[in-house]
Formats: sequence, structure tokens, C-alpha cells
Amino acid sequence: MSILPLLALALAAAAAPAARASEFMVSPVRAELRAGALSETITVANRGTNRIRIGVKVMEWTQDAQGKDVYTDTTDLVYFPRQMEIEPDGRRLVRVGAKAPAGATERTYRMFIEEQPDPASEAAKAQVSVYFRFGVPIFLTPAAPRLQADIQEPTLDKGRLSVVLKNNGNRHVRITRVNVSADAGFSREVAGWYSLAGTERTYALDLPRDVCRKAKTLSVAIEGEGVRADRQLHVDPARCG
Repeated sequence: MSILPLLALALAAAAAPAARASEFMVSPVRAELRAGALSETITVANRGTNRIRIGVKVMEWTQDAQGKDVYTDTTDLVYFPRQMEIEPDGRRLVRVGAKAPAGATERTYRMFIEEQPDPASEAAKAQVSVYFRFGVPIFLTPAAPRLQADIQEPTLDKGRLSVVLKNNGNRHVRITRVNVSADAGFSREVAGWYSLAGTERTYALDLPRDVCRKAKTLSVAIEGEGVRADRQLHVDPARCG
């Protein structure tokens, strides 16, 4: 079971009387619910030196036509507690469960775990603080999941290289890295992300003009969970901008 350390460090202005830092950990960092196992337990641990207050909220997670994340209120999942306090070196459990199995297509949610200020603390009022918020992806998996990531041929326009991923399956696709390289020795990475069922996402990179004009071929390598694709584009210098 993977554990992700979450460290929120406050950057205060010189005039601020104090800055506050806190650290907490969440495990697992994502959850999958399926028929026969429609519940999961999320552990939140306080690795700091102060007691922390935590708020928990689950929202439905969809993506729009551009692949941007959209969050809306939902009652599809049951979860508790929604508010809790954790002492230093302590931990609390958050339980989450689905009311019903998924249909033919995966349903997706995010559990937002957010540190909150302590209203009873007078010292907190004199501090400049950053409170960390982390979203745990929750996938309600269909009975017959099908992974189908269709990666289009890359295009180049005014020096911007673009490649479109269409998720034609009924479950999410997670891309971990997109690497763009040129025969001139250039190499750059674009961060990957989730593409939910039935959506598409464009990965784009603005190429330095000198690199674009010198390159004869651009190579794009896309890697993810159950996904690997290599694409090439012969460069037309007129499209370098």
C-alpha cells in the first residue's frame, strides 16, 4: 500500500509575526471500489508536532470537452467522519463506500482531505498559514472494465506540438509521462494526468524556435498504466512560427 507524505510549508512575508508548517500523510493515495468490495478505508496520519483539524468532502469528478477536471456535489458515496482532529503521531480512519455498483461505465470521484484552522487557537490568528488539501481519486469500477486509449498522430502549429489522447474505453486512463525529443538532441517532458472514460485530452508543448527549425523529426513517447505509444512527426519548418 503506497503512502504519500504531504508537507505544507508556509511562506510568510517579512512583516508577518510567524509562519506555520504542518505535515500529514494519506494512504492509499487512490481507491477502487467494485462489486463485492464497495468500501475502502483511507488512513490520515499526523506526522507533525501540532494537533491538526481535518475536513473531508467527496465530490463527483468529471471532465469537460477540453479534458479539464470538473467537481460537483454528490450523494453517491457514503463516508465518515467528515471532521476530525489528529494528535501528533496519531492517525484516523476515513471509511468510504458506494451505495450501488457501477453501471457499464466507470464512475469517478475525489475525496478531498483538507487541513483546517483551529478556531479555538488564539495563536493561529497571529500566524500566516498554508493549509494543505489533497484529493484522493476514487474509482467505482464497472463489472467489465475495458481500457482503450486512442492516441492520435501529433500535429505542429506555430511551434506548438500537440497530441490528442481519446479515451474510448469505459474506465480511466492514467498517463504518467509524455516525452518529446528531436533529432537535434532536444528532449522535454510534459506531465501526464488522468483521462476519464469517454473524454479526450490534448498534451501540448511549445518548442523553442531554433529547435523546431533545425529538427527534421520529432518523436513523442507516451507512457501510462497499461499504455505505451510512440509517434513521430516530420517537421515542416513553415509550421514553426
